[in-house]
Order: sequence, then structure tokens, then C-alpha cells
Amino acid sequence: MHEFLRSIGFKSLRTKKQLNELTNWVIEKPDQLSVVSLDAENNLAVAEREIAGHAGVSVVGEIDEHGTLVPEYYFPFIASTFISSDAHLSYEKQASKDSYIGMCEDYRMGMALIFTIRNLVDVVRDETSGLLDRPFTNVALSMLCSDGTILLPILETEKVLDTRNGGTELERKLLNEASQGDPDALDKLTRQEMMRYKNVMDHLHDTDIYTMVNSFFMPHGMESDRYYVMGEIEAVQMFENELTKEHFYRMKIRTNGMEMLIAIHTDDLLGVPAPGLRIKCHGWLLGDMKKHA
Repeated sequence: MHEFLRSIGFKSLRTKKQLNELTNWVIEKPDQLSVVSLDAENNLAVAEREIAGHAGVSVVGEIDEHGTLVPEYYFPFIASTFISSDAHLSYEKQASKDSYIGMCEDYRMGMALIFTIRNLVDVVRDETSGLLDRPFTNVALSMLCSDGTILLPILETEKVLDTRNGGTELERKLLNEASQGDPDALDKLTRQEMMRYKNVMDHLHDTDIYTMVNSFFMPHGMESDRYYVMGEIEAVQMFENELTKEHFYRMKIRTNGMEMLIAIHTDDLLGVPAPGLRIKCHGWLLGDMKKHA
């Protein structure tokens, strides 16, 4: 049972029979069916069906000689409609199944983001048709969350905001230069981190950590596409799963200067979300890789 089905309103789904009914529901009447030939005898097919609010379930498999999709695996999703990053992208196939992992080298995160590629048919079609000379240039990121907590915002003066924004631009420039092998930029970044660490430790004994840290994005657990995130809520909507009648939130958040979409079951969120508040949550990162026209 996929851990993050609960994020889009399938918390009550517990048995293999229920899971088979769900995958059959997707296959019988998909909103979108994408098929790409792998060779003369094999193909890859992905059927998608939405539950509500651009969230739904994808079933991946193969179209047999009778024109029926034979499922191999499935996964839940929430599709983002806006670009999160236009940093350098790369990807590779997973050995265990017909799925792909993407990597986005966005300097705002201070690390490479690893995510499961949702639009894997587009990637496979590129490889089989020889279109790799026109690379993917941006990615729309989304996250399915299994737990979350609403936090109050930090009161920031205009002076603090100006300093933070200016510092972010400078740090991005230094990270770019350091990645190209500039030793001076690397030295400056190291000293910045040391000063930041000292400042946090000096205030930690009498100040709450969430008062000092406005947002973060860091790996969580052993799996490469799981993250622990805190960010500011920019927009929020509640949706009802049409099959289970359970409710989940869809939120647009900003973390470390990057916008992304998240989904979380109402039962798994502590607090009431609203624009301007913050959320910290753990989730599974998905990405739709796109190309400029």
C-alpha cells in the first residue's frame, strides 16, 4: 500500500481488494492515457485519473495484445501548474521498475533536489525517439505529505527582508561560482556558514528555533526523494475525495525562495492553514519536467 495515498484522501484504504478496485477504477476510465513503444514487442503505458483538485492516481503498465492495460505499479500524485525551478536538470532510470528519478541543481536549496518523475512517458519518449538534444529546462515540483503542523509567521521588518533578499542573491551568486571551482567563493560560503552556525547557537538557549529559521528544505530518512520542509503558505484550498468523501488540503507554499505545491489529509495536519502562516511537513517529492516551447 503506497504510504502517500492518504495525502489525497485515501486514508481509509487498507486492503488489497480496495487497492485493486482503485486501480481498476483508473484503468476503466482514465482522464489521460499515454503510451510509448519501447521496442517492437514492448510498450509503456500510464493511465491517470483525477480524484479532485489536480490530485489523483497513476497506473503504470503495458498495453497487451487485447488493448488492455496490464498494471505493473501505481502511485498517487498532485499535479502542479506552475514552474518551481529552471535550474539544471538530469535524470536516470530506476533499476527495479519502469520509473525515473530526476535531479534539480537549484542553488537556492544549497543541495541537489532528487524527485520521482511524474511524466515518465515524456522522458521515455525522448530516449526512444532521439530527442535528447533538446533537454528538459524546468520542473514543476509537488509534494504529498503524511504529516504536518501549522506555525505562526515570523514578524520581519522591511530592513530584515531587504537584508535577507540581498543575502539570498549574493549567496546564490557565490554558490554558482563555487560550483565552477572558484576557491574564493567557496571560502566565503564556508565563513558564512560558520557565522550562521555561531549566531544560531548564541541565541538557541533563549530563542525558539522556529523563530530564528523561517523556512528549510532538507532530506528526511533513507529514501532520496523524501524531504522535511518548512515554508510560508501562499494559497490553500480544501477538496473532497469523490470516492472516499475524505478531505485534503492543496497548498501553494514558498520555501527557501522556491514555490511548490503540497497535498495533505485534513486529519494529518495539526492546525488550520491560511495564507501567511507557515507549515512544516514531511513528504514525497514529485516533479513534472518540462521544455521551453
